[in-house]
Amino acid sequence: SAARETASAGVPAGRVIAVVQPHRFTRLANLMDDFASAFNDADMVFTLPVYTAGETPIDGVSSDVLADKLRERGHRDAASLAGPAELAAAIGSAVQAGDLIVCLGAGDITKTAAGLAAAVAA
Repeated sequence: SAARETASAGVPAGRVIAVVQPHRFTRLANLMDDFASAFNDADMVFTLPVYTAGETPIDGVSSDVLADKLRERGHRDAASLAGPAELAAAIGSAVQAGDLIVCLGAGDITKTAAGLAAAVAA
């Protein structure tokens, strides 16, 4: 919803594309229902693999499951991607003038975000 408010700050209104990298399997497991509705204001959502932060994977807890739950909750356009290269391809195919891309997470998503424009251009 904060990204949506940029239109009122003089930024041309476009779509909001959210890119989320869940941080830790335990956090995603404990907050799956909250995450499944946290992106309702985004027009598109791309989930990236969980940043493990040293944790062991938990069965049934993944970015794939998160994308499934987003769609179950009625999100029209949510997809799970394998990583940064697939993200660049997906963004490159989807982005339109005026779109706002918001990268969210606490792992190495900052590196992905910093290189995203160059990766899409390539």
